[in-house]
Order: sequence, then C-alpha cells, then structure tokens
Amino acid sequence: MPVTPLTIAYYGFDDPAAACPRLRVFEPARVLGRAVRLLPGAIPNGPGHSVTTDVLEPADLILIQRFFPGPQTAPILEAIFASGKPVVYDTDDDFTAIPSDHPFFASMAAITPSIIDTAGRASLVTVSTPVLADVFSRFADRVRVVPNFLPDSLWRPTVPPNRAVAAIGLAATPSHAPDLAPLEPALAQLCHRPDFAGRFVFYGCLPSPGSFPGATRLPFAPDYAAYAAKLPRLGLSIGLAPLADTVFNRAKSAVKWQEYAAIGAAGIYADLPPYQTVVEDGLTGLLVGPHPEAWAEAVLRLTRDAGLRRRVAQNAREALNSSHRLSNQAAAYLDAWHFAAQGETP
Repeated sequence: MPVTPLTIAYYGFDDPAAACPRLRVFEPARVLGRAVRLLPGAIPNGPGHSVTTDVLEPADLILIQRFFPGPQTAPILEAIFASGKPVVYDTDDDFTAIPSDHPFFASMAAITPSIIDTAGRASLVTVSTPVLADVFSRFADRVRVVPNFLPDSLWRPTVPPNRAVAAIGLAATPSHAPDLAPLEPALAQLCHRPDFAGRFVFYGCLPSPGSFPGATRLPFAPDYAAYAAKLPRLGLSIGLAPLADTVFNRAKSAVKWQEYAAIGAAGIYADLPPYQTVVEDGLTGLLVGPHPEAWAEAVLRLTRDAGLRRRVAQNAREALNSSHRLSNQAAAYLDAWHFAAQGETP
C-alpha cells in the first residue's frame, strides 16, 4: 500500500548547501525518502530569497528554521500561523546568547525577539542539544531534542596516513576565531620545539598572520558537501575543537566530534557540555579545560603516542557508527515531525 508522505512547507534563510539545513532538514528528508515531501517556501534568488505562501495549503506541517523569523518576514509569519497548520521552529544555536564579538551579533540582535515570539507560538520547537532545550523551554511549552547526526552520504569512513609527522587540524568556521585565539601562543610555541613531531593545518578558522610557521591554511568552505569531501583529504591524525566557555557555546552540539571520528582523527575537545555528552575522556577523545598549556600538553601527548592516537580514533569511529549515523537515526526527525503534525495547533 502506498505511503502517504508527510508534506512539509520549509522556511529557512540559510544557504541550502550550508551545514545546518543539510544536517537538520535536507539530509534527514533524503534518508526518509518517500515518507517526507519538502516544499520550499523561501527560495534563493540572487543575494536574497523569493518567499511564497503557496506551499501552505498543501502542507501537513510548516517548518521554520533558525533566523527566518524577523521584522521583514512578519507578514509571512502571520500567514503561516493563520493557516491553522501545525508549526515547528527548529534551531541548533542559542541566538538569545550570541556573544557581542560574534560576526552575526548585530543582525541576530535585531531578529531575536521575532525568534522568541515564533518559538512561543509554534506547535513544537526542535533543538539539537539538551542545553538548548532548557533555553527554549523558557519560551515554548513543547520542546524536543532532535540531535544532529552525521550523514553517511557525505562522510565516508577514512583512515589518515601513517606518517612520522602527525597532521594536527582545526576545521571550523571563521566565527570560531575567539575560541582559538587564547590557545594560539601555547600551540604555536610547539612549532619551535625540536622534539615536536607535528604540523598544523587550519581549515576555515585561520590563526593570526605570522603564527604557526609552516602551517597549512585553507579558506572556509560554506558548501557543507564540499567541506565534507575536503576534510578527509587533509590527512589529519589529530583534530582540535576548542570552545570558549560562553552561554552561546554551551548550547552547541558535538558535530565536530562526529566529523573527526569519521575521518579517523583522534580529537582534543573543550571540556564543555557539547563534548562532555559524547566524549569518554581518554577513550573516544581527550577533554581539555581552558588553560592553553593543557591544550599544548594534549597535542604533545597524541603526537608522541601513535598507539594512543589509533586507539582513540578507532573507539570514536565505533561510537559514531553505533549511535551517531543519520542512516540509523533519521527516524528521530520523522517522529518529531509527526508528533507536531498530529498535535494541537497553538
């Protein structure tokens, strides 16, 4: 008997090729196949978008993501809520706590009231972490954690080359520069040690000019599929994931751990909630506090011990395959969307 797909009208202003819509909308829908039909309500058009309400009538559910709500979209939002259809608001960031030094601070401050209002009116709010669920529980009656899972179609298992000099990489967006900056002096000093058997690679988030002599520096790739194809080819044996201890960062997810596990890198992670929930210290990664010297020591530990690197990488890969692959977990998205579609509208 044919399956009637759940028809979802999707409104988001992120580039469809960017990480968040790929991870939380398009890849789950692709894996779910005929169970879901997506109807885009905001279509990229040059530097902006063409927004339509034509997709509301055939939709079973309306999905609004991240920073679509704002003063400029207020008429569309009113049409959405007036449709009587169930509405889901989805985010993987705490926009209510974005730091003042973040490049998007000014633009997000202008639309945060609209985000809070949309979350409060939605039938369901879906978020990526328990910390983020606590945040949005202040504004919404129904909040569900639907974690980020790694898409198998984009991340094939790889093993880094076995070389005497270990490649140590930081792969992140440029907005993570404040997370790297406090660690730069201690990490860069390693390059001047005669016993240091490592080389640094920076992909997307680049250190200060003149630091890290001989390091590879690669620009950010906004296309998530291109990023996922490039990262394994860098041959990283060790992955770095620093985070400053801010309210904003505490709500983030462990996608970086998933990515490093997929490419066979042993990761060093900030000892904060995003990674504390998935990393077993010393087994599936190293958890390190905020002191720069501790990060330098962790890098030295892994560069000196190839056996430890391999064990940590293998353990992380096994944990990833067990619980964090989208192919095995996509039903979490379908369950949340069905839950909202069958519930009462606000």
